[in-house]
Amino acid sequence: MRASKVNIQNTILDAIGKASKEAYEYCGVHIGKMPEYFLNVSIVRELTETHSSLGYRLEMPVKEALKMLGLESSQNPEALRANGHFDIAIISKKSKNLRHIIEVKRTLKAPQLLKEARRLKALATESHLSKRLETGYIVAVRRVKESARAHDAETLIANRINSLKEELGDSVKISGLMEVFKGPEFGLADNEHLLAMVLCLKKAD
Repeated sequence: MRASKVNIQNTILDAIGKASKEAYEYCGVHIGKMPEYFLNVSIVRELTETHSSLGYRLEMPVKEALKMLGLESSQNPEALRANGHFDIAIISKKSKNLRHIIEVKRTLKAPQLLKEARRLKALATESHLSKRLETGYIVAVRRVKESARAHDAETLIANRINSLKEELGDSVKISGLMEVFKGPEFGLADNEHLLAMVLCLKKAD
């Protein structure tokens, strides 16, 4: 399957569903109680099995990524968090070149999503020549009680995207796909569901 933006987003959503079932089947807990690393491994496994051209790095140091791009330092080290690590770096299986960065969060809170969005924007606008790195992804997963919801899932996602657009301006394009998982096979109670969102951020032309 071609590793297009939409296909990557859908594959990540599939990975979240499978990982959620696996967490409950083998560990007896919903995925929110598993280490974040468990979800990261599940995502890269599904991506590489579905898209034969992709490879990956986990917890890749930002400075190492910059070096691979021929950059000695970042133009915006604070937003990029240059002393940290990227959750997932998607690379070309053949050339080993960087393709995309994926940041994974177990929250839907706007400040946390904005922090990751600013990081992806900083990377997209660095002075590298990689068109593919101008696109990055934020994965957000959260168990939510239906009785506590202020908005339905689609409205919540739309609000998060609009909030990010207001903060980041016209320099990036943001789109999102979401899926709601519900049922005992995910370790969820009758009044709970798992909301998964994959945002795609792309540098504007």
